Order: sequence, then C-alpha cells, then structure tokens
Amino acid sequence: MQEPFRCHGVPAVPAALRRLRHDLMAWVLAAGIDERRAGDIVLASYEALANVADHAYDGTGDGLVDVDASAYPDRVEVVITDHGQWRAPVPDTQPVSLRGRGLLLLRASADRADISSGDAGTVVTLAWDLDPVPDAR
Repeated sequence: MQEPFRCHGVPAVPAALRRLRHDLMAWVLAAGIDERRAGDIVLASYEALANVADHAYDGTGDGLVDVDASAYPDRVEVVITDHGQWRAPVPDTQPVSLRGRGLLLLRASADRADISSGDAGTVVTLAWDLDPVPDAR
C-alpha cells in the first residue's frame, strides 16, 4: 500500500500550489490509480487549493495550507486544511463570469466532498471510490 501523502505548511501562493498539484499527481499515479481517475483527484484537489488562496487569506499575512492524502484498497481521500478565515470573493465584473463554480467542480469531480469551516480555518475532505482489485490467484 502507498505511504500517505503529507505536505504541511505550504504557502498559499500560485507557484507553491502548482508544485503541490504536480507532487500530488505523482503520488496518485504511484498509488496505482488509473490516469482518468487520477486527473479527477488532482483537478478537485487543486480547485480546493485555489479556493484557499482566494477565500481563506485576506492578504494581511502569509497563508499556509496542509494537504494529507491516503490511498486505501477501496478509496482515495484527500484532506485540504487552511488556517485562515473565510472571506467572500471579490465580485467578478465580467459579463459572463467564470468564477464561483469551484464548489460545483469539487462535487462533480469527487464521489464525496465535505467542507467544514470554523474559527480555526476550513477543512475540505474529498473522497473517490476505487474499483476493487481482483484477487491474483
């Protein structure tokens, strides 16, 4: 079984989050997840990470994010934790907005998406069911 993926204290800035996305993809593929499912896992996880940068930190300090992922025989779980305070997004003044669809994307890409927010930050727990591996007899 694949060792858990643990990456804590990552700055919630685009360059660090892109690197984290690549590291998570490498871990998911090393866990033996097929590429299509791996793409779903990384897409939803990266969307949650982007939401941390957009919503958790107001620019008054360095925001950090933690990512924990575990592969089990029947599922993969990714937990993304920030330590900020939720803030409303800046309104998009474009006639056709492409913003504000992050939660829809999370829920469409994951089999389960749970979000809890409080004074200590927000925790996003994403899970994907995996097809059972047939017995090698």
